Amino acid sequence: MKLLRPVLWWLLAAGAVMVAALAWWRVRQADLFSAPLRVETFGGTNYIIQLTAATVGRVQTGYLVIVTARLENPNPFEVLLQRDWFVLTDESRDYFQPNTNGTQTAIIRIPPGGRLEREMFSYTVSGDSFKGWLALMAGHQRLIPIKSRQPYHPHLNDGEFVTFRRRDW
Repeated sequence: MKLLRPVLWWLLAAGAVMVAALAWWRVRQADLFSAPLRVETFGGTNYIIQLTAATVGRVQTGYLVIVTARLENPNPFEVLLQRDWFVLTDESRDYFQPNTNGTQTAIIRIPPGGRLEREMFSYTVSGDSFKGWLALMAGHQRLIPIKSRQPYHPHLNDGEFVTFRRRDW
C-alpha cells in the first residue's frame, strides 16, 4: 500500500502536466489562427486583417465556408476593398470567389483609422476541398491558412454548421 500511494501521485502529476500541455497547445493554435496580419492591396495601400472564425456548413449545392475577420485601417484615409480580392484556395489549387448575394456588398469600406469588427466572407465549395489545407488569399500575394493539411470529413446534414477558431480541423 505504501508503494501504491507514490505511484498514484506520480500518475496524477503526469496527467496534470499532460492536460496543461494540451491546453497550452490549443491556446497557441488559436493565437496562430487569429494573429493580426498587415496586408497590402494591389494598389499598395496597407490594412490589417485578423481572422476570428471559420464556419463550415452543408447546403444543397455543396458546402458553405464562412470566414469571419476583423479588418482595420491604420491609414488617415478611407480604404476601399473589393470583396473578390479575398479568394479562398485549397490544396489542389481550386480558387473560390466570395459570394456577394444577400447582405454582402461587392465593396468593403473601412473608415480612416477605423475597423470593421465582423466582416464575413462566404464561399461555396465541394467536399473535395477539405482533403487538404484551405487558405484565404488577401491582398497582394498573401495566403492566410484557415485549415491544416489533415483531411476533414464533415458529417453534416443540410443546414447544419460547425465553427472553428483554430487551424487544426
